[in-house]
Amino acid sequence: MCKIVHLINRHASSEGVNDTPIEGLQLFRTSHLVERLPGVYEPGICAIVQGRKRAYLNGTTQIYDKNQYLCCTLPLPVEAEVIEASPEKPLLGLWLGIETPTMFETVIDMAAIDSSSTSSTEIVPGLTVAKWDNEFTKALQRILELLDDPVALNILGNGRLKELMFAVLRGEAGCSVYQVFGGGMQKISRALTFLRANLHEAISIDELAKEAGMSRAAFHRKFKEITTYSPIQFIKLHRLNDASRLIVSGSTVAEAAYQVGYSSPSQFSRDFRRYFGQSPRQWQGYSIIEKKGL
Repeated sequence: MCKIVHLINRHASSEGVNDTPIEGLQLFRTSHLVERLPGVYEPGICAIVQGRKRAYLNGTTQIYDKNQYLCCTLPLPVEAEVIEASPEKPLLGLWLGIETPTMFETVIDMAAIDSSSTSSTEIVPGLTVAKWDNEFTKALQRILELLDDPVALNILGNGRLKELMFAVLRGEAGCSVYQVFGGGMQKISRALTFLRANLHEAISIDELAKEAGMSRAAFHRKFKEITTYSPIQFIKLHRLNDASRLIVSGSTVAEAAYQVGYSSPSQFSRDFRRYFGQSPRQWQGYSIIEKKGL
């Protein structure tokens, strides 16, 4: 683990998110505590090698640090805080997107060879934690070492990335990730893709169920099992999170409300205050968690 900390500390040289030339992989550094704030986590693996974070999803709390990493399999409205970080010992970690061609290829290859890997019928929530294991640690170190050797990265990068994703699939997060690519999760994912593309429109549960190819009752039940929210709650929280980012980016309150599908500014303000604890105007200029849960 010391080697991994050293590599991320060196390559995440700037405060915040640092991109890498590796598909779906970003490194990050935070030198101060961050209070509990809302945001949207995109599908991916978030591993902390130094420091500690806490995430909240509809009453469920997950802590992730050097002992366990976070796995998010759907775009979810999550609140999070950095609970251990300082200038002398900053929070260091990485984000690995799981909606990538390489991850898809790895899942397909593994399912073709090992049918037992996709045989579980257990419904796993869209936000879970998994223990670090030796295979994940070794694979992570091997891919991070390529950042020091551009030639090796160009030749070996894709193979090392598949090795890391294979370790994720073989570990405690494997069942969660498999859900993204098959069965009921794939149906829910189709509905979420439709939702995100039409967030500013009036969307009914019947429309989402139709996109998923499920009955309304079955869709509602499975949706809540996976996201922990009812479809109506989920739509509202996504709209409010999108609106909060628009406001921070300079949109007026009225513009933000309209762009995320609210026809009533007063209803928007009431919902916003209920969720964020502040009015939209108080929120202007306020810094919030960015996408990807970093």
